[in-house]
Amino acid sequence: MKRILFVLIVILVSASIASAQGRDMRRAGRQLNRGNLDQAKEYIEAAMQYEEVLEDAEIWLLQAQLFIEIALSEEPEFRALADNPVDKADEALAKAVELDTDDQHLLDIQQAKLIMSELVFNEGVEAYNREDMGAASDYFYRAYEYSESFGSKDTTTLYNAALAAELNHNWDRSMEMYLDLREMKYDQPYIYSSLASISLHKGDTVQGTRYIQEGRELYPDNLDLVFTEANIHIFTGNVEEADRTLSIAIERDPENPGLYFALGANYDRMSQDTVYSAEDRQFAFEQAVDAYEQALELDPNYFDAVYNLGALYFNEGLNQFEAAEERLRATQDFQQYQEDEKEFLASWQQAQPYLERAKDILDEDDPNYRTVIISLVELYARTNQQEKLQEIEEVFMKYFGDEVEELQQQQEN
Repeated sequence: MKRILFVLIVILVSASIASAQGRDMRRAGRQLNRGNLDQAKEYIEAAMQYEEVLEDAEIWLLQAQLFIEIALSEEPEFRALADNPVDKADEALAKAVELDTDDQHLLDIQQAKLIMSELVFNEGVEAYNREDMGAASDYFYRAYEYSESFGSKDTTTLYNAALAAELNHNWDRSMEMYLDLREMKYDQPYIYSSLASISLHKGDTVQGTRYIQEGRELYPDNLDLVFTEANIHIFTGNVEEADRTLSIAIERDPENPGLYFALGANYDRMSQDTVYSAEDRQFAFEQAVDAYEQALELDPNYFDAVYNLGALYFNEGLNQFEAAEERLRATQDFQQYQEDEKEFLASWQQAQPYLERAKDILDEDDPNYRTVIISLVELYARTNQQEKLQEIEEVFMKYFGDEVEELQQQQEN
């Protein structure tokens, strides 16, 4: 009799617990439908106190729906109910899918997935805009996975995930996604320039060349692929082939200042490469000047061309100055040094209007502004322009004085 009574008590307790769990879940569902998210959260948490309920797909679906509503809510008091509600909804929904082996909640799960695909995509956009590329790539890829669960392939979202991974320097992950897109024949030429660039970062110039050749065959007029091919040639030291590639592109699009700039940058590098003879470097210097000037004829406010041309003349003067100093130490010929001085000062004077113009083009908060200011400080100091030097040093201290103070403190410590 006692044994029968014990079994009966156990049955009654179990039934009571099950009843409480079911009651809390039903109440949570009702409050969720009424928009009372705080009360729904309380009932869900109460139900989840019982271990048995954690094996029920319904409770995880309710939790996912709750976090979705929190993420969508514009009410501050509801938004405060959970940190990172999209991530929590994603985790809860994954658990619901895992436990719903008999598809009892299939329709509700599919509806939740549809909403989640939008939410995680939007999280990706926000992460991208705040330049958190690792998070952006993860969110975009999760949005892509949701599209896959509906039997479709959102290639644009997958491309966004690959691009963000590339910008985060996650070479293996980005290459994997770009190769998937290539397999899907996604119509985007930048896939091939990215695959080539990533290959270069990984030290595989042969494979990088293959990718860019494949891209050029599919998109022969795409300028980004032209630039990437030229960069591969420059990277491998084949300046002549880079010149040929860019020259062909200029013939096709003679009004594009970017092509002339790229050609100028190619010759700029050659002019500073001691592998070439002095005669070849001088030829490259003149070609770089000509190409930069052509870019500026098409776009007078092309900052990169303006600054590079100024830097090209400044570096030429610096090379002339160092050669003159070395010659003076060897010969003690001060008369020759005076002649040399005219030459390097003339180069620096040629650099000055371009560097000053580069400064005027930029806003003070531009990342390149500091570089230009430092270049002008050095130029004015070397050409003994004390008034201009004082003015530009004041500009530097105004915008970058904190750096000087930090450096002084580090030296004192």
